[in-house]
Amino acid sequence: MISSLKIIFMCITLIISVFFPFVLAVIVLKKYSGVLKSILIGALIFFISQIVLRMPIIQILSKQNYFIEFSKHYILYSLFLGMTAGIFEEIGRYIGFRGFLKDRLNYQNGIAYGIGHGGIEPVLIVGITYINNIVYSFLINAGILDSLLKGKVGAGVVGTIKSALINTPDSAFLLAGFERIFTMAIQIALSLLVLVAVKKRKLYYLLLAILLHTIIDAPVAYMSLLKVNIFVLEFVVLLWAVLSLVYIIKWQDIHRIQEN
Repeated sequence: MISSLKIIFMCITLIISVFFPFVLAVIVLKKYSGVLKSILIGALIFFISQIVLRMPIIQILSKQNYFIEFSKHYILYSLFLGMTAGIFEEIGRYIGFRGFLKDRLNYQNGIAYGIGHGGIEPVLIVGITYINNIVYSFLINAGILDSLLKGKVGAGVVGTIKSALINTPDSAFLLAGFERIFTMAIQIALSLLVLVAVKKRKLYYLLLAILLHTIIDAPVAYMSLLKVNIFVLEFVVLLWAVLSLVYIIKWQDIHRIQEN
């Protein structure tokens, strides 16, 4: 059985994942005029770089025997996940700013782009996942999950779903929602950093963004594979979010960029 508290935590995370980016977008649209395009381009670039390109490539690789063996080397596999996320997303940001927003290279559009890029992620990935989690939880509690999925997926898949939902601690489902808030700050900060690369025409800022993305993602992936305590993992993400927030606030002072 899935506890009521666990289902409530899933619902909270679902709400955060869907509505928090929307609320941020509304706030920015009210505060800054003409930034809707940046939000939409940010969302589009994430969709292309991750949903259309990176994730399908990894799914194809995950079916290859050599990659399955490679994934057993947790350190290298975590570095691979972190680095590919950095390469696809940061180069995507660079293309977004240089190709579609070259006349909007200022602070407010950098913030808006980050909200679009970082906001579509929880909607498409976490939101859909948690809708499934909630539905599966009710079906498990009703005792009909096995019969509904019989013949549609393998018995091992059904067992994996049930095991994950039953054995995962209640707190993990709640903390996943807070993680979306933390990662939004990180996504905005990385967007501003890539904006600097385009604005100043200095590619080392892009390389720095890729490196930072790898440094942020790889340890989190590694700790997840090792099943490190969820509170430790989220604390690490929180630290990066705090550093990102400081960078966002101090961005103009750090780079002394003249606004358009």
